[in-house]
Amino acid sequence: MITVALSATIGAPAKRVWRALTDSDERIAWDDRVLGKVAPSGANTPPKGEGEGEAITTQWRFRLGGIPLVMRDEVLINEPIERLVSRISIGSMHFEQTLSLHREDDESGPRTRLSMKLVTPNRIAVIGEVVERLDVQKIIIEYVDTTLHQLQKHCEADA
Repeated sequence: MITVALSATIGAPAKRVWRALTDSDERIAWDDRVLGKVAPSGANTPPKGEGEGEAITTQWRFRLGGIPLVMRDEVLINEPIERLVSRISIGSMHFEQTLSLHREDDESGPRTRLSMKLVTPNRIAVIGEVVERLDVQKIIIEYVDTTLHQLQKHCEADA
């Protein structure tokens, strides 16, 4: 398994960062890889509960490396304004994503450290080929880095 974990400090309150992560309309606004929604299953409803009951799944048209695919995001654990764990599928790539928020307010104002961890298999099967470990790791690092930077820019724009 490959594990990639990165974090960013966002100059916005944790509640603002959480809303950007869980509101599907905001996701479309800050993530330029998201091309739109595929299915309304939980699409306009922020995840509820504490990991109990029915999982909420949202499907997006998503561009990965310039290739349009379908991204399926199934929330597994939801601890509001603290932690969100999802099972993500983008084409034939599957991983578990953990987002953790930590308040780091200081004299300059509210700040939130957003940590993002992805765990994925070493290889990805594609039509007739296999993407090996180093290429998978590169794809995952780029996915995490892009997500953190775009979210940071969005949340700080209106902070």
